[in-house]
Amino acid sequence: MHHRPNNLRLGQILIHLDIATSKEIIEARLKQMRGESSKLIGKILIELDYVTEDDLNRALSLQKDIDMNVYR
Repeated sequence: MHHRPNNLRLGQILIHLDIATSKEIIEARLKQMRGESSKLIGKILIELDYVTEDDLNRALSLQKDIDMNVYR
């Protein structure tokens, strides 16, 4: 397994794009950690009405592009 220093977490990307706040990301993450939801963080953020499906898809596309560029 390669260490990917440029690999940004979804929450970091959403914050960078001004789509979600760090407080919103933390709230969704805590929901996961407490076992209140077994869903991925993006789906939790949508359920909480902090991001839209389009916002999430945009951030995931950017995350994928960043990950792909690490291996080029």
